[in-house]
Amino acid sequence: MLSAADVTGAEKKQPLKLEASTYTFSPGPDFQFEFQSRLIQAVPGDVLILKAGHYELQSGLNLVTDNVTIRGQGHEKTVLSFKNQTDGSFGLLASGDNLVLENFAVEDTSHNAIKVLGAENVTFRGVRTEWTDGPKTTNGAYGLYPVQCKNVLIENCVAIGAADAGIYVGQSTDVIVRNSRAEANVAGIEIENTVNADVYGNVVTGNTGGLLVFDLPGLPLKNGRHVRLFQNRIFKNNLANFAPEGNMVASVPAGTGILVMATDEVEIFENLIRDNRSFNVSVVSFLIFGKKMKDPDYDPYPEGIFIHDNQIQGGGQDPDGELGLLLKSMTGTTLPEIVYDGVIDTRKLVDGKMPAEKSLRLADNGDIRFLNIDFGNLTPANIATGKYRPEADMSSFTGRLPALKPVELQPHGQPEPNKNRSLQVYYDAPGKLSELGLFQGTGATQEPTDDVIPYDLLTTLFTDYTTKHRFVRLPQGEKIRFQESGVLEFPTGSMLVKTFSYLKDQRNPAAGERLLETRVEFLKESGWYGYSYIWNEEQTDAALSLGGGEIDVSWIHSDGQKRSTRHLVPNANQCISCHSQHDKYVPIGPAAANLNRMNHYADGEENQLAYLTRKGLLQGTPGLNKISKLPDFSDPHSGTVDQRARAYLAVNCAHCHSPGGNARTTGLDLRFSQQDPARWGVWKNPVAAGRGSGGHSYDIVPGAPEKSILMHRLQSSDLAARMPNIGNRVVHQEAVDLIGQWISEMPVERSDSGMP
Repeated sequence: MLSAADVTGAEKKQPLKLEASTYTFSPGPDFQFEFQSRLIQAVPGDVLILKAGHYELQSGLNLVTDNVTIRGQGHEKTVLSFKNQTDGSFGLLASGDNLVLENFAVEDTSHNAIKVLGAENVTFRGVRTEWTDGPKTTNGAYGLYPVQCKNVLIENCVAIGAADAGIYVGQSTDVIVRNSRAEANVAGIEIENTVNADVYGNVVTGNTGGLLVFDLPGLPLKNGRHVRLFQNRIFKNNLANFAPEGNMVASVPAGTGILVMATDEVEIFENLIRDNRSFNVSVVSFLIFGKKMKDPDYDPYPEGIFIHDNQIQGGGQDPDGELGLLLKSMTGTTLPEIVYDGVIDTRKLVDGKMPAEKSLRLADNGDIRFLNIDFGNLTPANIATGKYRPEADMSSFTGRLPALKPVELQPHGQPEPNKNRSLQVYYDAPGKLSELGLFQGTGATQEPTDDVIPYDLLTTLFTDYTTKHRFVRLPQGEKIRFQESGVLEFPTGSMLVKTFSYLKDQRNPAAGERLLETRVEFLKESGWYGYSYIWNEEQTDAALSLGGGEIDVSWIHSDGQKRSTRHLVPNANQCISCHSQHDKYVPIGPAAANLNRMNHYADGEENQLAYLTRKGLLQGTPGLNKISKLPDFSDPHSGTVDQRARAYLAVNCAHCHSPGGNARTTGLDLRFSQQDPARWGVWKNPVAAGRGSGGHSYDIVPGAPEKSILMHRLQSSDLAARMPNIGNRVVHQEAVDLIGQWISEMPVERSDSGMP
């Protein structure tokens, strides 16, 4: 394990030799720290062996290195339990390519069990995810959760008890899910906004809905297609829906076998589908859910669906939900084996008919019944007047479409041990903060040395009411290059430094402060890197802590009340998670618009950008009157409510919720430059929210903060709901008040279904 002692003992270090190795771990009180430390130090090609046993973890695990294998002794023998989780909303979050996870279980995570984001070549083999107290709304959302991945294999896995989907593949390409079992989830297996997927040989039973193929609006990757479902056993998926309200799967009727929604080119064949009490097989448009839709590039219609050579038996006798009950009352019998909503894109009609390749086609499914519910004409008026007539004749849908091609996965790439450049940076990092020479004396007063420049921001990242001291050190003779948008362009060798502290009494700064940690970001030729130093109790120095930590703190708040919390020091991989933009580490704060403010210097008060320019440290600066200025969210004189609210969201949320951030998969874009309200979340359906939805259906409902998911997440203390989900354990009440006012003052749409 790489520790402070490893980097302080030798006067002259030899270059770090990186070689792939095999490491073995056993259960015990130190497992969490030791295993996370190894994940931080992982070399491409490493194999991490977990012995049989019950591992208890309190925090989520992070992995960013390519070509790593994590291997247990079997999913009933090696169990990672998060039942007492206190930090992080996931079990394992990984983003490295050529990843293999096999033969272990993850149980009882607060939110998602295993999430793999943006990786290429991912294998889940013999992995189990489970919430062991049975189906509950408070269970986590997803079991196995690869998203925006390519070349994914899920085989011989088990998923039980997810409050959304047991096995979920989202916004991915080239996927195989085979020979796995999904049971007691809301959705057993869900393929969403994905291109090229084969799902076969699986047992899907005892869920609310068995196998779902969805395409949703508002996501970066949309219009999924080319999905084959074959040789699966999908039976008795009759579990009452326990998804939190507001999530898309909360609308899935209990008793759903296969549900295809808005996805094109789906082939369903050679499956055994039986005894699903509502709909054995249904094909519908997004419009049937009655939700607003604000995505002009989204196609809500399922086209090119070919259902053939299946055994479909039983079911339909006890439909769930208003639509199912209505259809049963009108048909007077059990619901047919295949139900179609009949909604088509009339713009694509040719001579009054849909082209064959875009139609629903049925062939050789045995002695089955069919129902076109003609959802477009399903209105109370038509029902009352007898004009609504669902159509049972399937002759116009009988026929065949060309078979889809099988998915072919590529082999994993070979490891490159020297690819993890972070290890050399961590190895070279001084073990003590004092060795960097940033501060006068011990650093307790945070008075910088002559070559270290203090700076501050207009709107800052909230971290549980901590005070932050910010500094920058530039290489001698080098300059920062001005740029209007994004973070300023710093020269190689620059350091950004931020110390977190608590004032002992916020009403009286003179009473002193307790220093907690100092985070250092260092720009090398290969990019930015970050790590933390934890201050000792004596406040005389801080020690390098790549594995992070927690610090119990208390203070007198501005209202005179004593408060306490446990401050989280992020591990090095968590730093990467928050600072990642397009898979590169990027600082969050020092952009020109957020630096465009006054500050106190030894020679007086001056605008920070003007000061840096005058000192010859910043080049290319236009006149101050030409530089935009980010509002101070806490200052009503700095901008409108709209401007201040969006400034707060930009600084506190947009590093993840932006096209290049780690929450890009949600489609939410909270950058200050984003002008489309739909991208902020107005009338946007939640994605992967789980109980983070708070029972609400949209991220923002204009005029109704009490119905908006955004407000719920800002106010929640639930690990699976609170935002931001790293570093915050205290609700930022001033921000809650401002965001609530912002949503309340948004114009209310009086008559807009959002549908084409």
